[in-house]
Amino acid sequence: MKSQIRHLVAQALYVVKAHSLPAACERYGLEPGEEGEAFQSKNQYVMRRLQKISDEKVFRIAQEVVKDFPNDALQAAIESLGKNGRLVSDITRHKLAETLNKFSLAGKRDLLELLGKHWPDVRSKASARSFEGTLEDDIWGIVSGGVVGGNRQVLELVGFLSCSQAKLFQFLEDVVYPIRRDASEQESIVEELNRSLRYDGFLLKPTSRVSGHAVYRVEEVSANGERPADELISQALISFDGVGVNEAWRKALGRRAEDPEGAITAAKTLLETVCKHILDELNVTYGEADDLPKLYASAATQLKLSPDQHSEKVFKTILGNCQSVVGNLAGLRNKLGDSHGQGKRYVRPQSRHAELAVNLAGSMAMFLVSTFEARTA
Repeated sequence: MKSQIRHLVAQALYVVKAHSLPAACERYGLEPGEEGEAFQSKNQYVMRRLQKISDEKVFRIAQEVVKDFPNDALQAAIESLGKNGRLVSDITRHKLAETLNKFSLAGKRDLLELLGKHWPDVRSKASARSFEGTLEDDIWGIVSGGVVGGNRQVLELVGFLSCSQAKLFQFLEDVVYPIRRDASEQESIVEELNRSLRYDGFLLKPTSRVSGHAVYRVEEVSANGERPADELISQALISFDGVGVNEAWRKALGRRAEDPEGAITAAKTLLETVCKHILDELNVTYGEADDLPKLYASAATQLKLSPDQHSEKVFKTILGNCQSVVGNLAGLRNKLGDSHGQGKRYVRPQSRHAELAVNLAGSMAMFLVSTFEARTA
C-alpha cells in the first residue's frame, strides 16, 4: 500500500498541465524540475521525486494532494494507512447494501442523478455485463427488470463496496437527505443503517435542519469506543415503545441544533409521554390536564422512586434531585420553550441550553424505563 500510494499521488496530479506541474510539485515540497522533463512524462516526473522521500512524507503530501485534486482511489488509500481513523469493514459495507435493498435509493428523485453525483462515470463507463453499452444500461436493466436484490446489485456495480469511506458516508448522507423522502421513511432508513454502522464506531446523526426537516451526517463514536449517550438512550426507549416514546425522543434530538426552543418543549413532551406510558402499563389512571411534575410523581411512586419511600439519606437525596430535575425541566419549557408567547424581554435559548434539557430528559426517561422493566420483569 505504501508503494501504491506513490502511484496514486502521481495519478491524482496527472490532471495538472505539464507546464504547471513543476511548480505544483514544488508547492508540495517535492524536488524542483524543468518543464521539459514534465512534458516527456508527467507520471514519471512525479514518481521520480516521490521515490526519493520517506513514506511518512509521501503520506503527508498525499493528504494535501487529495484536497486539491479529489481522487477516490487516493482517498481510500489514505484512509487505509491512517493511524488514528476508523474504517468501515467489508462486512458492514455488505450489510449496508442489504439494508438499502429494502428502500428506494433515490426516493422521490432520479436514480441516475443520485448515482452520477457520487460516481460521475456511470454514464460513460463500459458495461460490466455486455460488450456493448454502458454501466447506465446495466443499471436500467436491473431496475426495469425488477431484479431481486436490485439495489444491492446496482451498488456493487457503481463501486459502493470498494469506494473510499469519505464517498461512502457522503452517499449515505445523500440517500437520507430530506429532499428525497418524507420524515418517516428517512427515520426508518437511518435506524436500520445505524444498526450496522455502530459496530464500526459510526452513526448517522441529525446535525441540522433544512426547512424544518432533519439533515443527517455520519459521525464517529467517542474515541474510547463507547457508543454515544444518544444511541444508548434510543435503544432503551425503542425497546420500551418503538413508536410514541421513540418519536418524542427523535424530535428532541433533531431540534437541538437548529431549534433550541422546540427541543426544550420536545424534552418535556418526552418525559410526559414516558410517564403516561408507564402509568398506562400499570393500569394507573391520571388526568388529561395533569402536568409533568404530577405525572412524574405518580409514576415514581409506582416504581418506588419517590424520596418518601426510602429511608437511606443518600437515596432520598438522589431521588429528590431527580424530582427537582423533572420539575425544573417543566419550568424551563414554560420559560424558554416555544409553547407560549413571549414578551419583549424574552431571552432566546442557545443550542447548549437545548442540549442540556434534552440530555437530562433523555437520561431521566431511560432511568424510568429501565426501572419499569426491572420491576416488571
